Amino acid sequence: MFQGLYKATAGMLTQNRNLNVISNNMANVSTSGYKSERYMATTFEEVLISRIGNKDKSSASPLGTMSMIRASDETVTDYSNTGYYPTRNALDFAISGDGFFCIQTNNGTVYTRNGSFTLDDQGYLTLPTIGRVLGENGPIRLGTDKIRVGSNGAIYDEETNRRYGTLRIVDFQDYDTQLVKTTGNVFLAPGGGAQDAGNATKVVGKALEYSNVDAVEEMVQMMSGQRALQSSSEILKMYDQLTGKIVSQLGPA
Repeated sequence: MFQGLYKATAGMLTQNRNLNVISNNMANVSTSGYKSERYMATTFEEVLISRIGNKDKSSASPLGTMSMIRASDETVTDYSNTGYYPTRNALDFAISGDGFFCIQTNNGTVYTRNGSFTLDDQGYLTLPTIGRVLGENGPIRLGTDKIRVGSNGAIYDEETNRRYGTLRIVDFQDYDTQLVKTTGNVFLAPGGGAQDAGNATKVVGKALEYSNVDAVEEMVQMMSGQRALQSSSEILKMYDQLTGKIVSQLGPA
């Protein structure tokens, strides 16, 4: 009976974490360049089930294995690209192809597909709340939003054709092992490995990348998770009631 308590509790914890991931995806359905996540659960270590005698327990015969509870495994990021849409903001940029913008922070460089940039109080191109956008020679200072961008990421003054700098676009060979997602829709690369994205990657001005969150799929997953959570909760209540009856009715007189 107590094994059921463990299973129901594990089911509730698993679905609660799953719903947290789904809720975060739903909250970022309109966030430029957001990469959706999927919660993965696994079974806890399997145990061997054997048949033993009532009195002589020396000759047990194996019946198979079973898992006692479910446990967290990992959260997997979907790095697929879903295209981009035009905007009227000259400081909006999208990447066509693979690659990431480089952002300078107090803790080093982070990487993102979100090209919704602004200018800070010193005129530097900035990803709000994260840091300054890096070019090939460091942070890019514009001082104006009257600009245009070439497909290679070079930024020019719209009137004088003065070149301010070139956006640094990098890529990685294996996203799953080299990148770690963190807050702010950005990625860390603890082991390094950033390399030039190559000529196949283009920068598009006055455009932003779509989030790759499928709102309908996330809603379906959320409903499924909520029902599983409710079912585990009801089973847990039943076990609690049965345990109470055992204590009150079958206990010592």
